[in-house]
Amino acid sequence: MSNLSARTTIYLNPYVKKFLQLKAVQESRSVSQLVNERFTVVMKEFEELKTLEAKRGEQLIEWESIKTELDKKHGLL
Repeated sequence: MSNLSARTTIYLNPYVKKFLQLKAVQESRSVSQLVNERFTVVMKEFEELKTLEAKRGEQLIEWESIKTELDKKHGLL
């Protein structure tokens, strides 16, 4: 565990707790490591979703206009 870790208490469904304990034993890791890694992934996914949401308002270019432009300029399509 990192020196920057902080102790906290979370209340888990008994099934979830047992699952994490078994997985930790199988992987020779701690429950804290498993939970921290998963939360890190979830936070990254959340940030990516926020970025996508922010871009949602941007103007999209239609594929047909891109195709036409490429064909005019470079004869690519």
